[in-house]
Amino acid sequence: MADLQSKVTQFTSQIEGQLTTMVDEIEKQKLRPMGRNMHSCIVSCYDKVGKSGRKEQIEQCAQQCQIPYQQAGAVTQQEIGNFQNRLQNGMVQCQNDAQAMVTPDMQGDEKKMRQVENNLLKCIEGAVGKSKAELGPMRQRIESRMVVEAGSSGGGGGGGGSGEKKGWFG
Repeated sequence: MADLQSKVTQFTSQIEGQLTTMVDEIEKQKLRPMGRNMHSCIVSCYDKVGKSGRKEQIEQCAQQCQIPYQQAGAVTQQEIGNFQNRLQNGMVQCQNDAQAMVTPDMQGDEKKMRQVENNLLKCIEGAVGKSKAELGPMRQRIESRMVVEAGSSGGGGGGGGSGEKKGWFG
């Protein structure tokens, strides 16, 4: 049973590592530039309002500057959560299937229990493999929604109106 747990841990560690790598790449390649643009946009809010403008104008402009970055973060977290739920559900289904195969007479039969464990491992390996295959499409969904959602807010109160920026990704 300890061997079973170590193999399951090995499978899950692999997929967690790949997910972490993907999220780190998205953060570095997409979210950081968006964060930089957000802060530049906020600075431009102060420049546009100047010393004579109202505090509310700056706040409203700054809020508009933050929307694309906040939406991108929310999209990323939502996709990661959905991914983790699908993986967890697949693994729970494997456990349920294995438990459904066990009968009272199998409890003392090491050979039959080993077969159930092997089937469980194959199922978990399949669930993890399926999840690995989902990483690429998930990344595409995240990145495409960032572009659409970042563009849909338009930067409203500042940052893009002077023609110096070409969208939220530079």
